[in-house]
Amino acid sequence: ENEDQILYASDASTNAIFASSVSLSGDYAIVGAQSGPTNKGAAYIYTRNASSGVWGSEQKILSSDIQASDNFGQSVSLSGDYAIVGSSAEDTGASDAGAAYIFHKSSGTWTQQVKLLSSDIASNDYFGHRVDIEGDYAIVGAYNKNSNTGAAYIFKRSGTTWTEQSKLTASNAGASDEFGRAVGISGDYAFVGARREDTG
Repeated sequence: ENEDQILYASDASTNAIFASSVSLSGDYAIVGAQSGPTNKGAAYIYTRNASSGVWGSEQKILSSDIQASDNFGQSVSLSGDYAIVGSSAEDTGASDAGAAYIFHKSSGTWTQQVKLLSSDIASNDYFGHRVDIEGDYAIVGAYNKNSNTGAAYIFKRSGTTWTEQSKLTASNAGASDEFGRAVGISGDYAFVGARREDTG
């Protein structure tokens, strides 16, 4: 494969960390930029022109309650008409507890549908450090939960409502494992990384 096109944010700024996370679904691409001015963060969605193959039509998305140091855009994922964006330092649940936001595309425009928080959210969880979405399911990692032991949360959509369905933890969970540092979901399976687990 040859490099096809380079994407840049139309409002590029110093230390924005554009492309800190990326995802692709059909003719749509999402790019996270977790920093930027005051570390608010942002995400950008691009559309591919089916005729020319050119990516454009940039739409910048922000959470409805974005504030300084939220790191919105630290993680992003796309699936069909839905996008999820992680904001691991968001403070609604507690200081640096984190949040994730679901956006839905309607008539070509992406708008926020819901803000996700875990049912047991606590300070410094970093919920939203990694996210993934497929179909009616989303997974959100919180690697710093319980002294870096970590956890991941599954959410399921019904209509326009997203509900926490399950909290995932490792069967051999230990402090500092960072379970939830990486997450993925596909069909009936979820995959969670624990990069500091010590068995090996």
